[in-house]
Amino acid sequence: MKLECPVSLTHPPLSWLILGLPLVFVLVGLVVSFRRWRGMKRHPAQDPESLLLGAVSQSLQERGRLAASLGELRTVHERLLDALPFGILWVDLKGQVAAINAEGRAILGVKAGVVGLDAAFVLEPFPWILEGLAQPPGPAWRADGGGRRWQLRRIQVPDIVGSLLQFEDITEREAGERRQQLRERFAELGEMTAGVAHQLKNGLAVLKGHGQLLDRAGHHDTAQDLLEEVQSLERLAQRFLLWAKPLEPRIAPVRLEEIASQAAMEVHRRPAFQDRTLTVEGEGRADADPMLLHQALVNLVENACQATPPGRRVRVQVVPGQIAILDEGPGFDPGDLARMLRPFESGRPEGTGLGLPLALKWLNATGADLVFSLRPEGGTRVDVRL
Repeated sequence: MKLECPVSLTHPPLSWLILGLPLVFVLVGLVVSFRRWRGMKRHPAQDPESLLLGAVSQSLQERGRLAASLGELRTVHERLLDALPFGILWVDLKGQVAAINAEGRAILGVKAGVVGLDAAFVLEPFPWILEGLAQPPGPAWRADGGGRRWQLRRIQVPDIVGSLLQFEDITEREAGERRQQLRERFAELGEMTAGVAHQLKNGLAVLKGHGQLLDRAGHHDTAQDLLEEVQSLERLAQRFLLWAKPLEPRIAPVRLEEIASQAAMEVHRRPAFQDRTLTVEGEGRADADPMLLHQALVNLVENACQATPPGRRVRVQVVPGQIAILDEGPGFDPGDLARMLRPFESGRPEGTGLGLPLALKWLNATGADLVFSLRPEGGTRVDVRL
């Protein structure tokens, strides 16, 4: 009997496996070597110096990008500060000006080059600013300095930053607030005064009629006394109605010396001018209501003549945008200034108490300011600032 071993058709013989494995390893090694060779061709080996230079170059590029970003941020920050309508001053811990925005430079009249300089040196002409930097952070306050009115506030910042001060010139704003308050007060008094004046006129008309009847009946002396008193009260009622009259200013360019001269000529015809000298000096222009300014100047000049003793002089000085009235009287008590400008309160027995208040009302309606001060040589100075 003949025996045969079947041969598997699915599995290779052991000899093939023994011979094939080394060939596979060789092929795999060749492939790996080829890939490494290709990689070395694409990325040649660098020496340590080249690697260091590359790292430094990359670091510099990153710092450049960061510096550009910080520069853009600084520019935006400066533009935001320059857009603020008030001054911002930053003084660092070394006492140097670290920053000041455009509005702050304009208010103080300094240049951008003050940044980095000693704050005490830069701010020497502005002691109120230095005093503000010494205040603790908190609410805003107001102060006088350099003939102006200021609003200041220390802003709360970390101690390592230094001091941050907000400041603003509010002279015009405060003057506007005062004018508005006066307008409201004058309006209230005007309504009350108009009612009193109309009632007074009605009563005076009755008294005047009876005086005329007495005159016709032959009581001439009694009638004359009564009619004179009625005429005096009628003038007072007319002043009351003048005070209560609503104002509609018509502002236009005017020559101040012409209006001042016309007011002086009118005062020349009044009893207050007798035995006194009245002069008008200078010239200038301004925007004003000619009629209201004329009426105000007549009252102010007449009041100055009444305060000046006989034989002395009253001067009216004109410069662009301002008229000053200087008398040689006894002056005034600063504590009485508010009373002098209060309607119906006169310092003279024969006065109505409406001369100065009416002048103030007329000027206030046109946006002008009325300022009283004592002259060093004696007397009073009244400035009409247009």
